[in-house]
Amino acid sequence: MRLLYIALFFLGLFTACVDSSEDVYGERLEIRVENIDQDIRVNIGSSLNISPKIYPEDRNYECFWGVANRNNQYSIIDTLSHERDLDYLVTLNTGSYTLRFCAKDTETGIFSYTEYNLFVETDMSTGWWVLKSNENGTDVDIFTDEKKIENVVHSYNGKTLTGNAVDLAYTTNYFVFDASTDTDVNKSVVFLGSEEDLMVVDLFTGKILRTYEDLFYEFPAQRKIQAVFKGASDVHLLADGSLYTMPISRYTPHYKQFVIKHGGDYVLSPYRVASGWSNPMLFDESTSSFCIADRAASELVYGKPEASPSHSNLNMELLYMGGRTTSTNGGENGYALLKVKGEEKYKLAYIDATRSTYDLNSSTASRHCIILDMKDIPNTLGLLKSEIRAQSQDNDIMYFVKDNQVYSCHLETFDERLQTTEFSAGETITYMEYTKFMQPYNDTSKWFNYLMVGTKTDNGYKLYFHPIQAGTLQPAVKVFEGEGEVKRAIYIGMIGGYVYPSVYF
Repeated sequence: MRLLYIALFFLGLFTACVDSSEDVYGERLEIRVENIDQDIRVNIGSSLNISPKIYPEDRNYECFWGVANRNNQYSIIDTLSHERDLDYLVTLNTGSYTLRFCAKDTETGIFSYTEYNLFVETDMSTGWWVLKSNENGTDVDIFTDEKKIENVVHSYNGKTLTGNAVDLAYTTNYFVFDASTDTDVNKSVVFLGSEEDLMVVDLFTGKILRTYEDLFYEFPAQRKIQAVFKGASDVHLLADGSLYTMPISRYTPHYKQFVIKHGGDYVLSPYRVASGWSNPMLFDESTSSFCIADRAASELVYGKPEASPSHSNLNMELLYMGGRTTSTNGGENGYALLKVKGEEKYKLAYIDATRSTYDLNSSTASRHCIILDMKDIPNTLGLLKSEIRAQSQDNDIMYFVKDNQVYSCHLETFDERLQTTEFSAGETITYMEYTKFMQPYNDTSKWFNYLMVGTKTDNGYKLYFHPIQAGTLQPAVKVFEGEGEVKRAIYIGMIGGYVYPSVYF
């Protein structure tokens, strides 16, 4: 009965409002708000100025502006202003918010309640991160559509990483303790690695969140960083010959250190297929065996020896391994270039880079296989003698450098072709990588694929971005320049409130 009285009470209030509006206009008052963009992007520290148009215009309105964190259903609405025109100096943290505007007619009490997407960004929210080395150590240059931000780590922290650049990895899930709220706060971060140093840097501010000294549960015997890369829900680190894993998840517990050290007697190749979608595919040089890193396994996972064709004890050296991508999720397969030990015989292995521990231990024979196909390669190919290679993520082509020029090798026909000769005599190619961006999945206008070619000059580096059409390099559409020598480059873009990296391995 009490619930019925409450329902009738609110029904009466609603009827009163309707009657009031009908007395004034002869029909129900409808308030309409215009002149506010549905998607609003603003940088921290800048002013957000919005002048809404409210109809009917000849009425008096009380107004309210509020904001709530879009990714937190329990977020409290913070009041920004009670003025009709919003003039707000943005002090919010970077991220996605819901901006709410309410205009209430003072005479009738009828109101309009509208919501908009608010994306708080910085100059570094979207752009290319170029990891490079110079005489001062390792740092990052960021290139956006509007500007170049040089030496980000030093500029924002007063220090660089010690030693030459090694690797970098991006993750959207890393938690940092916030003393003001006594909780862990999720951050989008980039792991930066040099030969002697490691740090975690905030994507939006460049601020160092953790250093080498804070990142280990069990420190390596030597301060020797060899690789850092993403797994399906982990960040992996090869340091002083051992593989370390840090589980990364939105759910508790929030790991902030490399808490897993994979045991075993192994020597891992610097090449891998690790797109961040599945378990990384690795190669153990000590046993000539393919294997995977799994957060649930204390040692590397090699799979059953009876797999056919065999992926273990191959008596071969890995010259190169690169991944293919067939969806926005990352790599599904890849190619491995192998040399028979002590002989001038070469093999090309087509591999499935999505194998899990379950697959490799499955009772189904077909799931055991890492190597899907293996064939001989003519030992006269220039591809075999090159030290700089890049696997196309879109087709069966591997690019390589010969005589300081870029060539391609079709992996079905082994046809080799010169691709570009645009580099000047004063440039030496030092880096090459295939990258692509396929986000958001329903907006192909933002997609791209490039063969990135880095050169060293007397004055520093140049980084060329060559679009690919049917496997053929097109003229570079952009060229970045900076001090030092390029090691790696990735694109990280904030689109619709979400952050996406280019696909890299």
